[in-house]
Amino acid sequence: MLKELLWGLMTAFMLFETTLLLLNNYSIRHNLKNNIFRDFIDDTTFSNATAYSLTRNHFALLCLFYKVIIWALVLRLELIPIFMKVIGNPDSLWLQSTWLFFWSFFLSLFFLPLDYISTFKIEKDFGFNRSTKWLWIMDQIKSFCVGACLNIPLFALLLYLLQAFSNTWWIWGALGCCILQIVLIWLYPKLILPLFNKLTPLEEGTLKTRLEGLAQKAGFKSAAIQVLDSSKRSTHSNAYCSSVGKIQHIVLYDTLLKNFTDEEIEAILAHEIGHYKRKHIQKGLIVSTLSTLLGLKICDILLQSNWLAEQLGLTTTSPLLLLVLLTTFLTLFLYWFNPITNHFSRKYEYEADAFANALTPDCGENLIRALKKLYRENLSNLFPHPLYSGFHYSHPTLTERERAIHAKNRISKNH
Repeated sequence: MLKELLWGLMTAFMLFETTLLLLNNYSIRHNLKNNIFRDFIDDTTFSNATAYSLTRNHFALLCLFYKVIIWALVLRLELIPIFMKVIGNPDSLWLQSTWLFFWSFFLSLFFLPLDYISTFKIEKDFGFNRSTKWLWIMDQIKSFCVGACLNIPLFALLLYLLQAFSNTWWIWGALGCCILQIVLIWLYPKLILPLFNKLTPLEEGTLKTRLEGLAQKAGFKSAAIQVLDSSKRSTHSNAYCSSVGKIQHIVLYDTLLKNFTDEEIEAILAHEIGHYKRKHIQKGLIVSTLSTLLGLKICDILLQSNWLAEQLGLTTTSPLLLLVLLTTFLTLFLYWFNPITNHFSRKYEYEADAFANALTPDCGENLIRALKKLYRENLSNLFPHPLYSGFHYSHPTLTERERAIHAKNRISKNH
């Protein structure tokens, strides 16, 4: 029954995702000769953006089949039962969590070639990649070390809770995951990000004065405005704000400073501050915690029976076996909830846009210009299919965001 369920989910996932990618491919090709965005993107750039979107779409199709093949091999070759029999049943929680981490690392190795192709073929061909092969290798090593430092203790904590609180472990586990997320928001800019990138204070000048004034007006008391050296890996641009309580930071990509005007950067920052003011981080944590609580309760129900072990030809359904299954096939289950999570994420983006639009008289129009420039510079897909964007886009499309901002402005003028 378990294998049949997983085979069925894999088949449904492959067929549905293939349909979405083909629909997206059709939408891009259908509008190939119809540049309705000439007000901000010339025909040559439009052609490049279309080619980039099609290339990305075709690569996503390749990744899909590759991923399904890996899952199929894990099932067909019965790698999970073999793994469980090889490691036995270690008594040490740390040893169990270490084995679990290495299992997830083993699976991730199969996807490194895809990341390499994406970085050094696709991104390079379209002029985005600035990373070197040595830098890429070092990034993989650092990611492995960070993953080990974070995941092994987390796995050990879950296994400990299972032993110490057999009836309520799922409640404490969800609470622990929530606390970990809060800690990571605080630790990321201090300990993790510096391993990969360099942060430097924004130079004194009109831009810094302008951004500090904006932050003060919005009630965002930033501890620092810092610049991220993102250009050593890519030419893509972005900005973000991070905050835990009174600890607040503003981070700007150096590519943003090179390619955008002060007014556009101010509008982008106003949008990011909007996420903070509308408490989107807190709302996201609540939703994440409730989702984790539900997921861990389902795991608790499965642990009460011997069904999983029987399906895999093992003697007992151990917590370690359950976690191995989750790290392997969790995507197959979570995929179907993408439209729900994306719905809330897009709602938050509209709210952040509305906050920025209301902050200063010209902020809305400056934000639209900045978004258009972001789309142009990043060669973003201007014609995603609605079904595809519903499953894969956490942000509204450019047209949707521009329409919403103009609608807000019309309402304001009428009142």
